[in-house]
Amino acid sequence: MDYIDRPDAGRVVLDLDGPAEARIVAASDKQAILELSGVLIPAKLERSLDTREFDSPVRGVASYRDPRDPGSVRVVVDLSNGPPPSINRVGTTLYVDFARREVARAAKSAVYAPPVVGGYGVATTPITSQTVAQNRATVHNQRIEIDIVGIDIGNVMRLIGQASGVDIVVPDEVHGNVTLKLTNVPWRQAMEVILQSKGLWYKQEGNIIRVANRKDLDAEDQAERERQRARLQEERPETEVFRLNYANAAEVVRQVTPLLSPHGKSVIDNRTNSVVLTDVSGNRAAIIRLLRNLDSPTPQIQIEARVVEARSTWSRQLGVQWGFSAAAGAAGGNPTGLVFPSSVGVAGGTTDSTTPLGGLINAPTPNFAVNLPVATGTGAGGAIGLTLGSVGGNFNVALRLSAAETEGIVRIISAPKVTVLNNRQAKITQGVSIPIEVVSAAGAQTQFVPADLSLQATPHVSPRDCSVIMEVEVTKNEADFTNTGARGDPSLQRKEAKTVLLSADGETSVIGGIYTRNTGVSYAKVPWFADIPIIGFFFRNRRENDDRTEVLIFLTPRITNKASLPCETAAERK
Repeated sequence: MDYIDRPDAGRVVLDLDGPAEARIVAASDKQAILELSGVLIPAKLERSLDTREFDSPVRGVASYRDPRDPGSVRVVVDLSNGPPPSINRVGTTLYVDFARREVARAAKSAVYAPPVVGGYGVATTPITSQTVAQNRATVHNQRIEIDIVGIDIGNVMRLIGQASGVDIVVPDEVHGNVTLKLTNVPWRQAMEVILQSKGLWYKQEGNIIRVANRKDLDAEDQAERERQRARLQEERPETEVFRLNYANAAEVVRQVTPLLSPHGKSVIDNRTNSVVLTDVSGNRAAIIRLLRNLDSPTPQIQIEARVVEARSTWSRQLGVQWGFSAAAGAAGGNPTGLVFPSSVGVAGGTTDSTTPLGGLINAPTPNFAVNLPVATGTGAGGAIGLTLGSVGGNFNVALRLSAAETEGIVRIISAPKVTVLNNRQAKITQGVSIPIEVVSAAGAQTQFVPADLSLQATPHVSPRDCSVIMEVEVTKNEADFTNTGARGDPSLQRKEAKTVLLSADGETSVIGGIYTRNTGVSYAKVPWFADIPIIGFFFRNRRENDDRTEVLIFLTPRITNKASLPCETAAERK
């Protein structure tokens, strides 16, 4: 990059090693930005030139690599009320000229000065684009302001071409005067409005726009279609084989069929997973381009579910047994001294053959008045007994206390895992079949009810960021032999979750959970006496329980072949 101060203009010289596409992507009276596509610039040549010491429209020039497009270079020219630039190419050298104000004023007057009739004139304003988004579509949306009276349409097109940075060709047979005023409108919209008002239209090829009568352009298009149709009819179809690497030939052939010409056909070779095309060259090329896009690696997803169950049980029970016997009579040596009753006997009356008597010494018949024990024994609770009696056995007291407490914690983790291709359904199951006897009019029949741990999923991978959308159904059913039917058949504990969710690759999500808690206090007691404070303890059996159950289901998708997929990172999406 260099700068030359000329008498008529300030010239920026760009020396290239080869051909390149150059365009003005933004221009104003303070700055112009030139974009070179298909160009690389070494870091040592990225520099800035200070040209303020020259009395020219150019105050500085800077060149740098476009950070958004590594294959492009931008040249920024700072101006001091400068006119729009003009680009000339000589071989591989580009000359970007910024005319001095007096030269630009004279040239503008010579080109656009209208006939002096009644004081009519032309007034134009510079392009009013601000900091336009730095992309290739900038020039397409460039806005302009035009206020003209009685100007030839050819000169108007030259004005629009200079404002938009494109080349507009107007033939000699296109003529007519135009009067209009447009404010802050896109240059292409302004051009189309002007051409429509004169029955004209345009055809664009690259950076060149050709203006002609609309009927002539329609005739050209019709003639071109006739030539294409004739060429297709005369061309002899040829055969080409396209082998697919990832896609299934039988599935993609449905997308190929609409692109075939009337004489074309497609055949599937299942052995080599290939599509055999017979058609003219243009159709074959379009079909092969489609097949290349369809023949992409299919994402493969590993889906892992975790069913976590936590159970805690707690219970406590306190029981009491006490009894007595008292006798007064001649046989015991303590008669009552009365004729009637000459003997009296009182004893507790709740003893039976199944009553626990452990801990009571020399009391085979404790005569319990309150018999509310706790079931104790091997592996359950404890008990203590106390017996008191007189020497003659006329008065006896027996007391037995029993207590039991249980506490349990259970954790169960089930982790089914399955791998499946994108948009395909997968299912994995493990379990047993429980025989259930069913009685009907036809007689007794045995049916098998499944008690399974299963995972069924259908994933869909987003091509943008490789997030995974899943239709998931997780089931964990098991037999419960503690709750049985009338015929002894076990009941079925069911835990199921069915949902649709979006998850990032490798991210664990909780898709559901159930928490239950069962607490209770129960009493077995002797009426009235059990409600007396303190003393009531000896007339009741107390039982407490607290049972908790929690079920959580986790899901984690992982794309196993992510390296072969065109996924964007978070930084790229920003």
